[in-house]
Amino acid sequence: MSQEYKKPNVSQSPESSLVDGLTEANDLIVLEEQLSADEIVLNADIIHTEKLIEESRSLDRQPPFVIDIFGILKKAAINLVLPFINGMMLGFGEILAHEIGFRYNWSGARVEPPRRLEQKRRETSSKYL
Repeated sequence: MSQEYKKPNVSQSPESSLVDGLTEANDLIVLEEQLSADEIVLNADIIHTEKLIEESRSLDRQPPFVIDIFGILKKAAINLVLPFINGMMLGFGEILAHEIGFRYNWSGARVEPPRRLEQKRRETSSKYL
């Protein structure tokens, strides 16, 4: 542990101080094993208590949130831009699929524009009639 135990000024024999030292070391080991990390109070925690209290008071003084129009637009930009890009890609994908379907006469391409109907009529009819 980071805290040291100070012995009282009592005159003792060297043998009893050795036993007391072993007992004290054993007691400290047992206490360290029994206490969890949350239960141990360090000197650094005690020294910085006033600093922690002042920090919490300063957090209480701050407003809970600040309304920033630029920040809101910046955060919402992804929600404004992505649907537009998604719609463009879906639209062009549908146009491409219809063009491929018309070109190869697939059964899924049922809607034919007037230009395609006129083109089919020209291809099937004779050039000389």
